[in-house]
Amino acid sequence: MIPPGPTAPGGATEFEAFYADSKDRVLRAVVASTGDVHDAEECTAEAFVRAYSRWAEVRGRAAPAAWVVRTAVNLHIDRYRHHQRTLRLLPSLSQQDRVSDVPLPIEPCLLEALRALPERQRQVVALRVLLGLSGEQTALELGITAGSVGTHLHRALAALRPHVTTTGEGA
Repeated sequence: MIPPGPTAPGGATEFEAFYADSKDRVLRAVVASTGDVHDAEECTAEAFVRAYSRWAEVRGRAAPAAWVVRTAVNLHIDRYRHHQRTLRLLPSLSQQDRVSDVPLPIEPCLLEALRALPERQRQVVALRVLLGLSGEQTALELGITAGSVGTHLHRALAALRPHVTTTGEGA
C-alpha cells in the first residue's frame, strides 16, 4: 500500500497518477532495452519503488519516466553482473532453463530483433520510440549527444525494419 502523498486531480496521489500513466510505456521500454521480460518486470517494479521513495526529487526531472527506465536498466545490469559472478562460482546454474508463461508486452519477433541490436541502439529505441522522449531528453538520460541519438535510432530502425510487418497500403 502506498502511503498518502501529494494529491493530484481526482483524489489520487500525484505518484499514483504518474504510475498509472507511465507504467506500461516504462515496462515496454525496459523490455526493449534489456531483452528479458521477467527481469524487466522485476526491475521496473523496483525502479518504481525507488522513484516513490525519491518522488520529491524525481518529480522535478524533465522526464520522470525516463528516470524510472534508466533505474530499471541499471538494476538489470547489476543483476546480470551478479548472475555472471554466480555462474563463475556455481557453473551448474548455467544449465537451468527459465520457462515463462507471462504474456510479452512486445511482439516476440520484434523482441528477438531488439535483442540482436547493440545495447546503445536498444536503449535509444526504448527511450525515443517506446517511451516517447525527445532526442534531447534521450541524449540527456543516456549521457550522449542528440546527434548520436539520431544516428543510433536511424541504425536501429534500419535493422528492425525487415522484422516489422505492415498491414497498410504500400510499404
